[in-house]
Parts: sequence; C-alpha cells; structure tokens
Amino acid sequence: MRELTDAHKADMVLRGHMLSLCSPLWWESERKFVVHSGSMCVVKTPKAVFGIANNHVFEQYQKDKADKKDVFCQLGSGPFDPIENIISSNWYWDLATFRIPTRTLKHFNHKVLSHNQWPPALLQTTDHVAYGGYPEDRRLVSHGDRPEKMTADFVSFRGTPNGCSGTNVSLQIDRAKLSWLPNVHEPLKDDANFSGMSGGPCFRIIPADNRIELAAVIYEGRWDIGIVFARPTTLISDEGIVAAVPPGVNRPEPEGD
Repeated sequence: MRELTDAHKADMVLRGHMLSLCSPLWWESERKFVVHSGSMCVVKTPKAVFGIANNHVFEQYQKDKADKKDVFCQLGSGPFDPIENIISSNWYWDLATFRIPTRTLKHFNHKVLSHNQWPPALLQTTDHVAYGGYPEDRRLVSHGDRPEKMTADFVSFRGTPNGCSGTNVSLQIDRAKLSWLPNVHEPLKDDANFSGMSGGPCFRIIPADNRIELAAVIYEGRWDIGIVFARPTTLISDEGIVAAVPPGVNRPEPEGD
C-alpha cells in the first residue's frame, strides 16, 4: 500500500461513511445463484422513512419473481420484499420508493441517513459530490450448490457534476486523471460493467456542516466512456411519492423479441 496522505485518509473516511449508508439490493433463485442486483439508500425525512432505488430494478425483480423459482430478496443482510413494500414508482423518472420493515432495518447492517429538510436543493455544477454503488463486476458468491453468502464491493468516486438540471445530473469520470485510493488493490477493469450500481447515491458534500445529503440517485452508468447519470431527489416528496410523468408523455411499447 502506498503511503497515506491526509487527503487519502479523508477520502477513506468519506468512502466508509458512504458504504455505511448504501446497501446492495439483490435476489437469488432456489438459493443457488444471484439473479440480479442493484443499490439502495434508506432516508429519514421529517415525515417518513423509505428506501430509494430505480424503477427498472423493481420491474426486473417483478419479472424474475414471476418467471423463476423460489426467488428470495435481501437488502444488505436483511430479508426484503420489494413488491409488498412498494410506496411509489415511475417508469419515466426511473425511480421507486419502498417502506422498510422493522426486521429489515434491524438486520440490513447499514445506516439510515436523516435529513432535517427534504428534498435537498438541486445540485449545481459547483457542488462537490461523492457517488457510487455495487456494480455486478465486484460481486462475489460462495461456491457450491447452495452458496452461503454473497459479498459486494462498494465502488465510489468524488468530483463535481458535469451537468445539472431539475430532472437530471450527469457525472463525467475522467479516467485519465482518476487516482485510486492506496487501499484499493484491484481497480476497475477497462471492460467493467456498471450494472448493479443502479440506485446508488450521489451525495452532496457539505464541509461546513461536516455532513452529506442524498441529492440524486444513479439510474445509468457506463464505465467504458466514464459517464454516470442520476435523478435529483427533488423528484421525490418527503413521504416518498415519486413525481408524476410529464403531461402528454406515454410509455413506449416494449420492443419485440
């Protein structure tokens, strides 16, 4: 490991804090293999406690639940049923919110991020942010017919948004200038797949208050071209209701097989 600087130490503390707040959301079939996965943060607003993920992840779970045998879902280490606990979802914004049962909160081994005000203000290109999630490339499953555990490596980045609007945030990863922390032994490979990072957080860093807030939620990412897109959490009410589809917009018909 390279010698740690004060900047490295600060980034490692930040990454550890992010890791404590972002949980892998994953499900397996017949206790034999992981089918799909995503990422989720749980927030506490003045009115509710809820988890935030992507609608496409929720729809994938519904499809797998219908098509495969004995599908069992977990949020971190806690049992979790997305269908029973859905609050609100929207295909257009690709956001979904969920109640988090007491049993899940007790066992998921992550923390709830409290916000005194919700939603946080829209991100600006001058804000400093930290963002990440659990890409499938960093997922390990125990060998054998009935694997005992699944482990997921949290991948995170720090920088400033490349573009911001009321409905979208873009984050550009300049891979030529990217430096990995000294404790990262296996940086992402050139062909890494960001699938599974969907639902991951984009936190605004507020140094003056020594805190972070969930300003956006990742819905798409491409490591090969170094781009990540996220939805502002202003699209979610303090009770966990996702904003409606804009007037006159209809969902496209699914493409044929």
